[in-house]
Amino acid sequence: MFIGGYCGYNTHNMDCDIIYRPNGSANYLFLLILKPMIFVINEVEIVANPGACILYTPGFGQKYQAVKEFYNSFIHFDTDENFLAQYSFPVNTLFYPYNTDDINWYIKRIHKEYLIKSTHYQMQIHTLIIQLFIHIDCDCINNIQEPDGDTLLNSAFQSLRLQMLTYCEEDWPIKRICEIVNLEKSQVYFYYKLYFNKTPKGELIDARIDKAKYLLTNEALQINQVAHASGFSDIYHFSRCFKKICGCSPSKFVVKFRNRKS
Repeated sequence: MFIGGYCGYNTHNMDCDIIYRPNGSANYLFLLILKPMIFVINEVEIVANPGACILYTPGFGQKYQAVKEFYNSFIHFDTDENFLAQYSFPVNTLFYPYNTDDINWYIKRIHKEYLIKSTHYQMQIHTLIIQLFIHIDCDCINNIQEPDGDTLLNSAFQSLRLQMLTYCEEDWPIKRICEIVNLEKSQVYFYYKLYFNKTPKGELIDARIDKAKYLLTNEALQINQVAHASGFSDIYHFSRCFKKICGCSPSKFVVKFRNRKS
């Protein structure tokens, strides 16, 4: 469990202020840098631009100073080392997640819970830190996969993917996808696979089958109606895809669901 400690949101110290803890902190410290700062990590001086983050582990030396204005957001917390190990972002080194606005929003919520200490505030802080770290982990993974730092291209594909999966029942010919991201067919396949490790068609079918499983629990709908509402114009194609992914036919899925209810 994450146990929240002292934290700050958009903290402003005096200009050129320095933080020096040669023996580190007794707990973890997560920092979001909002103005340029100079860090000394393993005796190496590094300039951190706004948007940089660092997660200090207990006992690791901390030394950083504002280039001029001192602004950051931070959280001190305690947790089990094994619990933290499920996240892949680095520790004791600077890294740059993609969306720092969301990161700061989570810190703002954590800071509020820490200050007002309402009912179940520690559980609220625990949940918010989990959400924060999941968000950072996903952002870091996307950044590692991102070609040539092209954040605009990444953003375009993220938007396309969300639109396609939200309206999976619609027709999504490759021409439509190409027009949305303004790329050629071969480029679309290349970048989609690079970013999401799936093809557009494969992910679209997965989304349609997920929707179909949900719709099949509605006893007012026939299987052919479910197929059509999920984006399958051919009932036979729907049945083949459903069996391949779910291991049984749509009709057997319905029987299993109704048997579980009884």
